[in-house]
Amino acid sequence: MGELADALVINKSALAHNLKPLERDGLIVIAVDSDDRRSRRVALTKRGAARLKESKVLWDSAQRRFEAAFGVKKSAELRQVLAVIASPEFEAAFDGMTAF
Repeated sequence: MGELADALVINKSALAHNLKPLERDGLIVIAVDSDDRRSRRVALTKRGAARLKESKVLWDSAQRRFEAAFGVKKSAELRQVLAVIASPEFEAAFDGMTAF
């Protein structure tokens, strides 16, 4: 789950909280890692894979509409900026800072 949390740029506690409804609805299974019993593995169920496939169609449609309204070039630039903001290097620049 640590790798998944890192990929989603979310802490493990928040990830666990967000996964509960998916597990409850039978979209994922969370199991103990057979190689490291302290770790958990998250996997899509068949139902989860089907829902992901459905959502991909909707996502692609939303992206096309966004690009039509915002512009293809500006959309690509926005994605690049967001990728930088979500990067570990960007996060590291703020490590150790306290909130106001």
